[in-house]
Amino acid sequence: MMRIRSSRTIGITFVIMASFAMMTSAPAMTAPNGITYDCDTAADHFSELVLPAPKGPFIVRGQVKVKAIAASEEYVPLTRLAIMEAPEKLGASSQNQAGFSLAALPAGKLGVKTKDKNAVLHFANWDERQAGSEVSHDLFPLADTQDARPFSLAYDGKSVVAQFAGQQQTMALDVDAPVVRLIFSTGEFLYTNLTIDAQ
Repeated sequence: MMRIRSSRTIGITFVIMASFAMMTSAPAMTAPNGITYDCDTAADHFSELVLPAPKGPFIVRGQVKVKAIAASEEYVPLTRLAIMEAPEKLGASSQNQAGFSLAALPAGKLGVKTKDKNAVLHFANWDERQAGSEVSHDLFPLADTQDARPFSLAYDGKSVVAQFAGQQQTMALDVDAPVVRLIFSTGEFLYTNLTIDAQ
């Protein structure tokens, strides 16, 4: 089973911190059903978007789509979305987080023969860290589709119930000041209808 390594902080970090009220009312940032965010990150670089979360239980919903991948010999094109403790500085690793990752690689690079020589295979994984250490989860391959994939992360103050690509995982998480962080590396990923709602 192929393992995906997270990208190191080697590129430009882009962070947006905004109040939740502004996020849900600013017409430039929102669509009728939530935020649309299209991030195109160059090969071997990474960027992030950090969004505030309401106090108490909340749920993150939306759809995500791989639009394009960049060629790289070192890094896997991927996006991550996770609930975590608010970082002390830009680009800092999280001690505790729970979410998912979506990665894409050319089939040829994986040694997989396909009719389309330019075929790209998509994989997902649960993105969990406990006390600064990554918790291992098995990758799950995704069906060959160009459609946006729905997801949800429900946080109750003690754990996150994550749903993505027909899979579900419960991960322990207890943080004082949660935020929602999206990470992008070596490709273009589109999030649509992204909402963060108190429960």
